[in-house]
Amino acid sequence: MAVTVVVTNYLRPENLHGLIETLSRQTVEAQIFVWDNSPTQDFYDPRVDWMIRSSKNARCAPRWWMASHAETEFVLIHDADLMPSHPKVLAWTLDAAVRAAPFAIGAAGVILKPNAGYWQSRHVGIRADRIRRDTRVDIVKGCYFCSPTVQLTKIGYLDFDGEDDIAVSAKLGRRVERPHTVTARLLTSLALLQEGEGARKHRRNHRAAREAARRRYFRSV
Repeated sequence: MAVTVVVTNYLRPENLHGLIETLSRQTVEAQIFVWDNSPTQDFYDPRVDWMIRSSKNARCAPRWWMASHAETEFVLIHDADLMPSHPKVLAWTLDAAVRAAPFAIGAAGVILKPNAGYWQSRHVGIRADRIRRDTRVDIVKGCYFCSPTVQLTKIGYLDFDGEDDIAVSAKLGRRVERPHTVTARLLTSLALLQEGEGARKHRRNHRAAREAARRRYFRSV
């Protein structure tokens, strides 16, 4: 079974070249899509199957549009500051995604608490609480997000400056409580790289934007 890996690039060509090289050594074949938000650089790698270079930083929303056009059964949204450290990471990801379908799996997520804010809820996985077993969540964070391609064709419009992973988690979740899964095995097989210039969490309004998206898309929780 094949998978399409979709990566957004913003001024991180070294990370991206390294990620592509690592993906080429996985036991599962991967198609690679790149949405390039860094128009002042001329990124190129012949192993990329489809790349779109934007004339401005369109942030993260366009990656889901690219993902919805994949011809593989599953799509993996993959940040350029994560690096698989085992050749079977994609195989393990697909195994987990097949079990979780039609919902999503990932390496980090949020278990929303009733009547609590985004930041007061429980965050698990990469850069959060470590877990020893697969854990059901309401939100899969966009750093590593795998789902059936056909589901991504149904998500519709996403704001360029919105919190796209929260929106997509809600749309795919179909109002089911904790439909998605953070896969414990991934946490020991993904290495963290230095975050690049312009990382979304360093925006001045980052915390407020995440909170607003939680309220918008998960009003009933």
